[in-house]
Amino acid sequence: MSGLSGLSSSEKWFTQFKPEDRDVARMLLDEVHLVSSGAFSDGILRLIDEVASERSEPDRKIALYSERPIKRVFGNIPAFFPNSRHGRAEGPGVPPVVVNPLDQEVGSEGIVAQLITSYCRANPKIALSHPGPTKLRKDRVSHIVIITDLIGSGDRIFSMLDSFGHVATLRSWQSYGIIKFVIIAYAAADHGFSRLRFAPLKHEVRSVVGCPTIYSAFRGARRDLVYKLCHKYPPRPRGDPFGWRGGGALMAFSHGCPNNAPALLWSSANSWLPIFPGRTALAATEAFRVDDSEMLKARTERLLRTKDIRERLDAPDGSLWLAAMAVLAASEDGARGPKQISARLGIAFGEARTHFALCKKAEWLSDKGRVTLLGRLELKRLRRRLRPKPVFPSDGNPFYYPSQLRAP
Repeated sequence: MSGLSGLSSSEKWFTQFKPEDRDVARMLLDEVHLVSSGAFSDGILRLIDEVASERSEPDRKIALYSERPIKRVFGNIPAFFPNSRHGRAEGPGVPPVVVNPLDQEVGSEGIVAQLITSYCRANPKIALSHPGPTKLRKDRVSHIVIITDLIGSGDRIFSMLDSFGHVATLRSWQSYGIIKFVIIAYAAADHGFSRLRFAPLKHEVRSVVGCPTIYSAFRGARRDLVYKLCHKYPPRPRGDPFGWRGGGALMAFSHGCPNNAPALLWSSANSWLPIFPGRTALAATEAFRVDDSEMLKARTERLLRTKDIRERLDAPDGSLWLAAMAVLAASEDGARGPKQISARLGIAFGEARTHFALCKKAEWLSDKGRVTLLGRLELKRLRRRLRPKPVFPSDGNPFYYPSQLRAP
């Protein structure tokens, strides 16, 4: 089994489509990137460690906050800490949200908050969990880190940065270079990145992987077919068929499916039976047991249009070259730059960036991420190697032929 399409529960989902639409539905489902709880926590913790290693002084700490919705007051974004818009900020912090995986409205924030709590308990001299201004000042915090699972539209992070920006003390500290703001996300979509460029507070965004979307995963006629499918199912959907703000995210976490994924994956409108009912992943738990390397192999097979890539991906002498070929194949399929390659292949952003740089150095990719003539020749060489070889009869594998000819 590889991904969602191999689940027994997926077969019920497929039966809701007309026979002529089922192949497109399967094609869409096979592009959903699944993130297990282990991969999620490992990726986030690795980025937190990275930020912690950048402290200018070892006795300074970093402050970790789970992304949360900011409620407007009389139509305006409030200061993140009470009574801190003007003057010296004082007081305790805002407590993290309560973990409740069954309530997807706070589920992801709760999972992140729990991860933050565990990290801070294990590293009390390095990190603080959701501290207030008094604690920030006392521990001479060097970085304020906002953590989330996915930057989709970027709305929540934008509002949170706006809210932090209304704290006069924090604005002052940043202007003097005392603190830095860092956003950590497991995945980030291109349009979310773009939106955050206009955030009112200077910050840096770091993500483990890029977020695949229907816009990056499909091209040409295949994309048109997927668009039509999302508009057609579920019947008479409420809201945008591509999810919140038309995100079209093709990613699901073991703790749930984001609301900016196509509605046919999670909506229950008009008695539709989704893969992720209520945006929880409880009905698809077994799919998240698939190893990340298995997912990469499956994606690479589809991109390279071959069925025997497994042995070559496992070959110790060719792993780097084959990773570069996967990057070339993703680029040939329309991915531009490390973020889109990361989203297309489901590999870490740092890994995608390394292989992208190698392909550029080999002159297989242009500066704009397009496959060059040399790159096309290299892909052609790989595909030629992967073609089925002719089989000749031998003692161990003789061809069958009749030894006697009989009259009919």
